[in-house]
Amino acid sequence: MPIPWFYMWSEKYQFFHELLQDSMKEPEFRLMPINIPQSYFDENLYKTEKAHAWNGCTLKIDLLIEHLETTDAPYILFTDIDIIAKSNIYNNMKKHIDNGDTMVFLDEGTHLNIGFILLKVCPDVIDFWKKVKAAMIETPGHDQKYVNDLIKDYKGSWTKFDGQLFTCSNTWNQKAKFSVLQPLSSCIGKEFDFAEKIFTTAQHLDVQPYMKYVPENMIPFIYKIQELIYLSHKEMKRT
Repeated sequence: MPIPWFYMWSEKYQFFHELLQDSMKEPEFRLMPINIPQSYFDENLYKTEKAHAWNGCTLKIDLLIEHLETTDAPYILFTDIDIIAKSNIYNNMKKHIDNGDTMVFLDEGTHLNIGFILLKVCPDVIDFWKKVKAAMIETPGHDQKYVNDLIKDYKGSWTKFDGQLFTCSNTWNQKAKFSVLQPLSSCIGKEFDFAEKIFTTAQHLDVQPYMKYVPENMIPFIYKIQELIYLSHKEMKRT
């Protein structure tokens, strides 16, 4: 049975949805997109100034628990939509399935990143994510923060992916041939965050055929973020 690969997407993120649909062709996975109305994200994200966009929003955790509880598969992938999928994804994660690891996360250096997670379908895993949700309801905050807090008490066999095969844009060594890269943003603002991820993706994949899916009002931010990144790199070289 192919591993179900769940991800959320909305109208604004159709660029990433179409790109993933075309770039991920490994038969060991079955892409399972979850379409969410754009209005939900507009109303529920970026609600707190200087906080993470997902602060207090349990949607991702709700859907993750729902699909863990209803799937017939032994493992699922639950990921963000704005990732860069290359090749040998299954071959490079197969050892975790063979080992029976119950949860496998991206390694973002000082903490776990939940943008790309391999999960074994079992009571321990479901119970862990229900605890994450309960913590978020009790004290609204970023879902990823609670994962990192609660993982310390988790008794199952969790681990991290190889940090260069499955990597984040701030931990990739710029040389390794990765299978999956999670583009991260500088948290300047929601328009710049979106534009920065498109810019990063364009450094690794041919995105031209998919630019028609990018909302027109985002185009100026893509040009501006390129300028900001260039100026930032120029300043780093000076110092």
